[in-house]
Formats: sequence, C-alpha cells, structure tokens
Amino acid sequence: MSKSPKKTYIFAGGGSGGHLYPGLAVADALTELDPEAEIIFACTTRPIDQKILAERGYQTAPQPVVPLPNRPWKIWSFIRKWKASTQLCRKLIKERNVVAVLGLGGFASAPAMKVAARKRARAPLGLKRALSPFGHPITVGMLNPDAVPGKANKYCAKFADHIFTQWAPTVDYFGKYAPKCVVSGCPIRPGFLPRNDQASPSTRTIEKLGLHSNKKTLVIVGGSLGGHNVNTAVVQSLTEGNIDLSDWQILHITGPNDRRQTADTYAKANLNVTTIDFCHDMEQVLTIATLVIGRAGASTLAELTVVGVPSILLPYPYHKDQHQHKNAKVLTEAGAALVVTDTCDTKKTAKHLTETLTQCLDDNTLEKMTRAARAIKKNNAARKVALQLTGRNA
Repeated sequence: MSKSPKKTYIFAGGGSGGHLYPGLAVADALTELDPEAEIIFACTTRPIDQKILAERGYQTAPQPVVPLPNRPWKIWSFIRKWKASTQLCRKLIKERNVVAVLGLGGFASAPAMKVAARKRARAPLGLKRALSPFGHPITVGMLNPDAVPGKANKYCAKFADHIFTQWAPTVDYFGKYAPKCVVSGCPIRPGFLPRNDQASPSTRTIEKLGLHSNKKTLVIVGGSLGGHNVNTAVVQSLTEGNIDLSDWQILHITGPNDRRQTADTYAKANLNVTTIDFCHDMEQVLTIATLVIGRAGASTLAELTVVGVPSILLPYPYHKDQHQHKNAKVLTEAGAALVVTDTCDTKKTAKHLTETLTQCLDDNTLEKMTRAARAIKKNNAARKVALQLTGRNA
C-alpha cells in the first residue's frame, strides 16, 4: 500500500517582516502539531523575504507579483506578473498535497488564495471549501493583524474560509464577510513570552551586543525595512534634546540604509549608543527593554503587549488609509503607548519626541504603561490559527 503524500501548507505573502513574522509563528506552531507537514512560503522577490526566511529552513517559492500600480502605463507589467504568480501557485496546488493556504496579508497573498478558492466553484455540490487534486478540501485562511484591513485584504476576504484578526473592532470592517472572522490575536514567534514567565531568559544576543540585563534599556526600532524618518528624529532628539539618559543603555536598530550615518552622529555627540542594522532575536531584546520607540506595525504591537513593554509609536505616515495610526490607537486608548506624529519634518517630529520621551522616563509612568500593555495581550494566537488550518478547530 503506497504511503499517502505529506500534507502541504502554502503560506502566501511577504515583502516585509510585518507579513512574514506572523506567518513564521503559525508555521512553527503547525510543525509542532504535525512534524511531517510540508510548509512552503510563496513569498515575494524582495530581499527582505530571503533575509528573514533563509535562516528558518522552510521552502520558498518566490512570486513575481507586485502591488497594483498607481500609474496606468504600468498595468500591463502588473498583469503579466500576476498571471505568472497564479501559474506558480496553480502548479504548487496541482503537484503537492495542499490541505491549506494561509494568506499573510498584502498583495502577495492574493494569487494563491484566489487559485485555491476558484477550485471551490468546481467542487461537488454542497462542498464549501476548495477541492484539491488529491480529492480533499483546501482550507483558505487569511491573517489580518492590522486594526483596519488594507485594500488587498478586503479584496481577498471573499476567498477565505477564516479571517484571523488581532482585535475585535476589526471585524466590522469586513462587512458581509464578518462571519468569517476569528479574533485570534496576532501570531508571534514562540520566544516572545511575558516577562513574569521568563525566570532566566537567554542572554546570547544581549551579551553579544554588549548590553546588560539589569539596566534600563531604550530600544529604537525602525522596522524590518528600516525607518529613515524615525531614525533621523530619534537621533536629533537624543543628541540635541538635553534628555537625561545617564542611567540608561540605548540600542538603535536602524535598518540597512541608515546605520553608518546614525552611528557616526552619535559618536560625534559623544553619546554611547549601540547601533545595528537588523536583529533576528527581538524576543531577547524585548526581554530587557524598558521602553521602545518605533513604528506601529501590527506584529510589533502584538510583541510589545505580550512581553509587556511600554512604547512611543511613530505611525508610518505614507499609507493612504493610515492603518498604523489606527493600530496605535488601540494601545494608546489602553494606556500602553504614546503617539508622536511623524510629520516628515525631522525638526518638528524630534521636538515632539523629546517632550514625549521626557514624559515617559518617570518610573511611575513606565510602570503604569507596562501594566496596561500586559492587560491587552492575546496569547497563543499562532496555535489557534494552526489548529484552524489543520481542521482541528473547524
């Protein structure tokens, strides 16, 4: 009797850490549930995807798909790359024993989700899920950790059996597809645990960076793609704002483009700041963080609340829907964070940041924000999503 083929799960999406890290968390949870499972990331061709995925050992199938262009003359290139991506996803589903497709959010989720869902229309009458070439249903899920879904996720909602949201208010934005929503929280990597659950956290990365686990620690994070506006505003605030950080240590994660200039500016100001361009072990860094300054990406906020870290958030200013502002609002209303508007003017943003940072340095304020962050955390999101994909919670 021939052995049945391995169950395959396609994780579709990428282009940023905000899309990939929640997917990796679900992939890890799936592997625990089914060690024999085959997981393939149908990612993008952006360098950040390979940088993040290369160390994890999962198979990749880079898609040529790109975001829908704003300029009409680029539409034919978009269509060509879209067709190539759907063909790639169709081939994966035809050749592998695919049992589920999980869209990680954003433009690169759409081809695989659509290909899987189109089989639904060809399935036997009464079968609600897409049917694989191996004769069983394909579950189609989608992660939506942002407070407000973007255009791509609104488009993909019709293809999904389950839409996994981080927060309950997000459900209303999906309209007629709201019944598909599962308020699971945002999947985060298993290394992120509440501080009171970590009696003796690993110190490998902390020691390598020359940091001390018993000192107050300010961590600045631009994001996996870097955040030039955040970097420049923070540098000006710390070097010119007359902020007393004498009993603090500072780690600035700049992204790949700004590290040298940032480090040089700190050195000229005789300010001792550890600067790195990227960190694979944020779970260790957040273990010792007293305060974080950064963007308001959904997965970042999930990590901050699970660990229980206060934050100053500078939401990304260039998205039309301003979804990072809406993400940040969840934390600010809970008392876990303060917001500084990225005005795209370094001087103005730095002035506001200096005022806000000075306000946060008070120990009582930090303690209140820490408690508030812990109060809104959602644990075990990755496992909840993985269970749905395997059908154990269906």
